[in-house]
Amino acid sequence: MKVAKSSEKIVGLCLILSSLSIVVSIILIITKYYWITLFPSIIIFICLFLIWTFRDPEREISLNEEQILAPADGILSEVSKKENELYFTIRMSPFDVHMNRAPISGTVESVEFKKGSHWPVYFPNYAKRNQRNTIKIVNKELDIIAYVVQVSGIFARRTISYVKPGDVITQGQKIGTIRFGSITHLKIVGGKNFLTTVSVSTSVRAGLSVLAQLKDN
Repeated sequence: MKVAKSSEKIVGLCLILSSLSIVVSIILIITKYYWITLFPSIIIFICLFLIWTFRDPEREISLNEEQILAPADGILSEVSKKENELYFTIRMSPFDVHMNRAPISGTVESVEFKKGSHWPVYFPNYAKRNQRNTIKIVNKELDIIAYVVQVSGIFARRTISYVKPGDVITQGQKIGTIRFGSITHLKIVGGKNFLTTVSVSTSVRAGLSVLAQLKDN
């Protein structure tokens, strides 16, 4: 199973701890200290959960410049349109794939990290103060700008970007990750010619689900 870039050390440590815990459990069973095996069993469970959390499954991305793709896995908690702008908020759980992908093709104009707190995302007024990373992607051909905002939460303690200003990226490309889920915001500037194809509570997958479609002329 492939794991997310920048998570290899954590996964490696989990594998070592799991292996040691299995050895300790076998020794405890042989010596008949059965009840103590509960502790290494808990360690094994936590390690396996972490390894699964950092999974990075292969996905076949269908490039389509007339579509806006989801930048994250999760459930949509906001879908709105205001004049020339589209807004989407995807709430990620610890069980979702944590990889963020580019909703459009274009050039990364900026990557802005902002320090903040780690409030639970269920308290939106407080979560506005949370640590975040904003990736600005410009597509000059379509005259649109995508802002992908990775927001940390009470469990998601770190936002990681894989791209830097000046990078030319393609739709569906991996652009970052949020450890242990939280929220990903997407703002599209210049989206007046796009129609949203999803609604609140829709389950989406990064690089696969279509959030908006260019209107027919």
